[in-house]
Amino acid sequence: MRVRRARSLVVTFAGQSPVVRNFMYQQPMPVDGFTLELLSRAEEWQLPQALHALYPTTSPATVDTYLHGMVEYGLLVMENTEAAAQDAEYEAAWAWDSTAGLYHFGIQDPPWLDQDQSAQWMHHIAATQPTIPQFTSNEGLEHVAQMALPDTDSGLLATMKKRRSVRTFLAKPVTANAMRDCLYAGLGVTGFLDTQIPGEEPHLPLTMTPSGGARNPYEGYVYVRNVEGLQPGIYHYSALDHSLGLVTPHLAVNTTELFAQQDWTEGAAFAILLVANFERSSWKYPHPNAYRVVLMEAGHIAQNMLLAATELGLDAAPTGAVSDTAARNLLGLNRVRQSLVYSVFVGHGDPQAFERTQFIPYAPPSVED
Repeated sequence: MRVRRARSLVVTFAGQSPVVRNFMYQQPMPVDGFTLELLSRAEEWQLPQALHALYPTTSPATVDTYLHGMVEYGLLVMENTEAAAQDAEYEAAWAWDSTAGLYHFGIQDPPWLDQDQSAQWMHHIAATQPTIPQFTSNEGLEHVAQMALPDTDSGLLATMKKRRSVRTFLAKPVTANAMRDCLYAGLGVTGFLDTQIPGEEPHLPLTMTPSGGARNPYEGYVYVRNVEGLQPGIYHYSALDHSLGLVTPHLAVNTTELFAQQDWTEGAAFAILLVANFERSSWKYPHPNAYRVVLMEAGHIAQNMLLAATELGLDAAPTGAVSDTAARNLLGLNRVRQSLVYSVFVGHGDPQAFERTQFIPYAPPSVED
């Protein structure tokens, strides 16, 4: 069977020794000079015998040992295999270079800590590392203008001040209209801009949040558990149609499994899952900086949803911790072209959730000081 070099390789060094990894699979392989030479000569599909012929003084068995190792670690792909199909998908669909590719695949499916492990980790770093300051003060600067605080008791700022990340929910349903409002606040289309820009679509959608280049790379999926008038299941929100489409009529995966062992997610009435479609942005912006813009956009969308939930008297919390493989299987996502980036959980928060913590009002220096 023919083999070729995988298209998603990166070379680093461990001390003086080179290490090659296929960043789609994150299996680092220590290599020697002969391995690197073999890789350089396996640019195109070829039979192992063709590679044998390049090294007449090296036994075919020795060359095969190297080839088998490189296939095992994903440095070479074999024709007509799943690995070859993934490699071809990456080569065809990934418009950004390996800078963004390394990050995109490298952060997927990390090992997650449960609550006890997380608490142990926090105790460990608090005991072994100095605390990093959370703010930068203007103390020491020659000219500092102290500002009075704004009125946060009315209007938009009042809603923003009230917002808190609540992770303890009551088993109480949320209305379908409330869920609709949260979806629309983050993803809803408000109109279209008639544009005469060459190459652009004739009508660019205007939404409730800013989008880099008006590419709107996000699709919303809703994990419905306790919403009035809707059966539990996974729904797709079509922003263009302003409609919900049932993707799967049952919740085959619980949110603890889907969201990195965070069992607090099980209490929410619904969750909005923000899935990035990277091609929408890479089509217009070939520089990998656009990948960063796509990630930032999830924050714009989620914040609108969080504020909408707060205004409706609901509670919500976001999370970026996700089990990528479980999300792909549940939603039918393409590993190269799509990714579940951010999710917002909404429900009726337990009013006692904050009674266990002490709230200290913010008191800045006086304007007169």
